[in-house]
Formats: sequence, structure tokens, C-alpha cells
Amino acid sequence: MAVWAKIFFYYATMLGSTGSTLTATSTSSGDYNVAYIYNMLETNMWRSANTTTPMYLTYDAGAGNTKTADYLAILGHNLFTAGATITLQYSSNGTTWNDAFTAYAPSADTVILKEFTSPGAYRYWRLAITGTLSVIPYTTLCIWGDRTELDWVSGAFDPYEEEVKANISKSYGGHIAGIHTMYSERELNLKFDDADATLYNKIKAWWDISGIKNFFVAWDKTNSPNDVYLMHPGLKFSNPFKMGGVYRDIKIDLKGRKA
Repeated sequence: MAVWAKIFFYYATMLGSTGSTLTATSTSSGDYNVAYIYNMLETNMWRSANTTTPMYLTYDAGAGNTKTADYLAILGHNLFTAGATITLQYSSNGTTWNDAFTAYAPSADTVILKEFTSPGAYRYWRLAITGTLSVIPYTTLCIWGDRTELDWVSGAFDPYEEEVKANISKSYGGHIAGIHTMYSERELNLKFDDADATLYNKIKAWWDISGIKNFFVAWDKTNSPNDVYLMHPGLKFSNPFKMGGVYRDIKIDLKGRKA
């Protein structure tokens, strides 16, 4: 029987950092600002103005600043349909660029998570979109930065738990007269018993930086690498000490729309 891997969070991103800029090679007219890609909302997007490649979403940390990254996460895109090939690139001068990983052609318009060995700290980073595109590309969420490795969960949980949000009409006799399904919501309930200070500090950093916003989580990237979910926590953060004040019991309840 396969052993589950550790939980990984993907929330820390250089995009939007103080003094930085993010530009796109082209942007469609209308409400398609490239800054939307890192607001962690699913209600708006960046969209190119054309299919001319190569096209880039370029991050500049600002003079004197450098950033590191070891993952790229994308959701709400049409890069497969467009026939695009993508990679993340980095540069110290904005002129000479290197690939963080081998250029990749998405196999579906579903969540993309690419992990790689961090090349170090650089001022410039960019998402490179190449290929002969059949339609204008877009993406709703696209972030890159440093992943967070947590630990193995302590208790059982169902990674495929979901609740259907629907209005069901019934007749006076109890017969179903109609069903209006709105969406399905995933639930992921994580427990880390007897957590030490190292694990707690990672959880606290996630809460302080990401808060109740959406972020990406992989529950078992070894055995289920495609199970990368966009989720958000509840409104309460509480991880009590156990007797003695050394270890904590950590419980994180996550929810997210099933894409």
C-alpha cells in the first residue's frame, strides 16, 4: 500500500512584493490587468491581445532586490487549448535568461504545478509562453515562489471529500421536483498532532502571509501528483499547546471550489 507523502503548501510568491513590477508582452483591452494573476481570486484574469509568441509575463524585483523560487502554479487557463509551451525563466540583468525547468506543453486546461530546484536569488523572473498558438491565451491565477513542506498528517482524512451546493425542490408528497446544482466544494481536514516549533512556525508564517486567501495545496504529490487544489482556510486560527507547553495539536480545515 502506498504511503502518503507530506503536505505541501504553495502560497509564498514574489509577485506583488514591495518595489516590484509585473508586465506583460501584451494585454487585451478591457479588464485584463496582468496583476490579477496573483490576487488569488477566480473572478478576473490576464488575457493577451494576440497570439504572437514568444510572449512573457515579466517580474522585476526592483533595483537591489532579488528573489528565489522553486515552484510555478497556474489555474484557470487555456494554455493547452491554445497549444502553448511554457517555462519559467530567470535573469540577473533582464537580458540573458535561463530556464528554471525544461519547457513544458500542458496536457489539459487544468491546474499546473511545476516544481524545480531553486537556481538561487535573481532580480528578474518571467513566465515564457511559446509555440504556435491557435487562440489567444489567458490565465486567471499564476504564481511562483518558494514552496512550504509541512509534515505527514496524524489522522485519517478524505482527500476527495466534497459537498454539492444545490437547491432541491420537493413536492408536498416528498418527490424531487427539480434540482439546481450550483457547484461542488472540496473539503480537506488536516491534523498534525504533537507538532514541534518548526512545523508550527511554518503554519504560522502561512497564516500571517496568506491568511484566509486562496492558495494551492498538494496532499500527496508522490502518489497523486495531479491532486493540487486551490483552497482557503476558515476564519479561525487556533493551535493549542499540549500539556507542558512544548508541542501543539494543529488542525487546519480547508475548503475550495471543485474545478
